[in-house]
Amino acid sequence: MAVFGLLAAIALPVRAQTPLPPLVRLSTGDDYPPFSSSTEAGGGAAVALVKAVFAELKQPIALEIEPWMRGQERLQSQQIDGTFPYVPNPERLTLYRYSRPLATIRIRLFTRKGVPLADLPLGAASGQTLCIARGTSPAVPSARLLLSGQATLVNGSDVATCFKLLLAKRVDLVQTHEHLAKRAMRQLEQPADAVVPVGGDDPRAFEETGLHFIVSRHAPQGEALIAAFDRGLAALRENGQFAEILSRYGLTLPSS
Repeated sequence: MAVFGLLAAIALPVRAQTPLPPLVRLSTGDDYPPFSSSTEAGGGAAVALVKAVFAELKQPIALEIEPWMRGQERLQSQQIDGTFPYVPNPERLTLYRYSRPLATIRIRLFTRKGVPLADLPLGAASGQTLCIARGTSPAVPSARLLLSGQATLVNGSDVATCFKLLLAKRVDLVQTHEHLAKRAMRQLEQPADAVVPVGGDDPRAFEETGLHFIVSRHAPQGEALIAAFDRGLAALRENGQFAEILSRYGLTLPSS
């Protein structure tokens, strides 16, 4: 099932007004520009948005920066109340409740500049190796290649490692989104056009999805927290803060 079909399960009505905790404990990771990164002003677009939402709600928060997987583990054990920014996938939707989107991204495949694969229709070449950062789910284009047997999966420790392997000709494809591809090229001191997206504007060549604030489905106050968060996001849309924050990072408002 495509991610967009899954998003219908994200927004659920709150049956009762459950009070929020006096202090909402939050977590996010690092090195995910421009959304959550120590190299971005204010910690990134998602960090700035989440802080603005809780300020709008007049809700005190405590925000920690920690490894992504540890944040998910602590959320599941209810040591924290929420984390962000995450894309929905079938497994996560069974574990977490999702807010309305903070932003949208296009997840796609990249290859080396000048490689014929870049100009081929998606899926026209077989025998490729595809690198995906560990802990990241295959997006629709990647899943299509992997399930058909046209590509073999290689896990990299992070996106920059995948691009190192790509430039060294040890893999043929890397899955990520445009912002992280540009960041990786800067980290590796390579020109921005050293890697190129596969498939151009063909809609089969990318998956457009949202980045969300999430809470555990087992948390007693989780449903109320998501409802409050969405109210805060709606208020930021109305007063213009949502668009203003995203524009600082070269981003636009999500459509939903």
